[in-house]
Amino acid sequence: MGTRARIVRNAMVAVATLISFAPVGRAQNRTEVTIADTGVTPENLTSSRDGTVYFGSMAKGTIYRAAPGAARAEPWILASATGLTNVLGVLADDRTNTLWVCQNATGGRGGAPVVGQTALRSFDLKSGAPRGTYHFPPNAGICNDIAVAADGTAYVSESFRGRIHRLRPGATQLEVWVADQQLDVIDGLALLADGAVYANNFASGKLFRIPINADGTAGALVQIETSLPFVRPDGLRTVGPRTLIQAEQQGRVAELTIDGNRADVRVVQEGLPRASGVTVIGDSAFVLVELSRAVVVPYRPRERATPPAAPLTKAEQEILDLSREKWRWMSEKKADTLAALFHDKAVFVHMGGSWGKSQEVEIIRSGGIHYKHAELFESSARIIDSTALVLSRIRLDAVVGGNEVTNPFMVTEVYVREKGAWKLASLSFTRLLGQ
Repeated sequence: MGTRARIVRNAMVAVATLISFAPVGRAQNRTEVTIADTGVTPENLTSSRDGTVYFGSMAKGTIYRAAPGAARAEPWILASATGLTNVLGVLADDRTNTLWVCQNATGGRGGAPVVGQTALRSFDLKSGAPRGTYHFPPNAGICNDIAVAADGTAYVSESFRGRIHRLRPGATQLEVWVADQQLDVIDGLALLADGAVYANNFASGKLFRIPINADGTAGALVQIETSLPFVRPDGLRTVGPRTLIQAEQQGRVAELTIDGNRADVRVVQEGLPRASGVTVIGDSAFVLVELSRAVVVPYRPRERATPPAAPLTKAEQEILDLSREKWRWMSEKKADTLAALFHDKAVFVHMGGSWGKSQEVEIIRSGGIHYKHAELFESSARIIDSTALVLSRIRLDAVVGGNEVTNPFMVTEVYVREKGAWKLASLSFTRLLGQ
């Protein structure tokens, strides 16, 4: 079988593999999850795809972990070893194998010494090894909760300052993304399929949407009208393309289905004392109550979120990194670098036609098409033998024949491995209608 036929065969298999993925489920026999320690005072909890449950500790700073199916969480990331203090928000991100943690300084009142710094921190989700520390500005409020977008951007709420901070992939420091008095006691954060950030206000009981503009900046705050009033809304998680689940310290957990600027609120369970956090595993909601333990509540979302991707393999991460570098090289018109990446038999499929390597390289070199900026919303990779398939949803700003145009695309890239190096064998743009 020739190289081209083998590429086509492998790409077809890869596409079939992509659409055959089903949500990973694990039977939940637990009725509650307690913590193997005293005086912990957890404020939030999170879970990973395999059913592991994680708690932070406001009192001790340590992170506790309950293995899949386990009813007791054991000390895992120790404050004594990592310098963690006063942990509120925790978020497990399987896509990047990262545990995000909101750490806060303690002391400072009545002459008590200040201990620690308010910061967003990241740890390896499997090993617990520290990865990064991203400090809040001086005189900051409280690092409260975290949400992560499909492109890996982390958004962090700052209570008592009404701010949301942003950490872009690869960045070394936070930046203030939005500041608004309406968010003064901002608490939970989540993102939905519309690409916007949703935030609740613990004090006012209001829910807001903050759109993400094409250039990544924050759009104007929109208050969401809710079918039921909220009282001390706290933890907020995504459970479907338009659906959130929220814990309220008034004692309930509720499902919020967003329809335009309105949210239909369905009460899942009441009588949950001081419910401050919630995470969903299979058909169960794990609700943090009384700042001490998680109780398990039967819960089946009206609509299912796209299942989190399995942790990336080394090869998958390598090919995704290469794909991102390729967009940078294209924007910088690095024709020679791209010529080395492109396979000699590569095929490029555009809205206006298709052609081979030499024509694509010359178009980039001459500026016939300038791939000015590709905003990457989501990307996935599948490796099959010596072939890799990358699917990316992007918004492309390009200059074509002197005219600047912007289009939303689903981009398909096929790479083949030759002599230990990946070569781009096919690049195809499919315009997304209605976007």
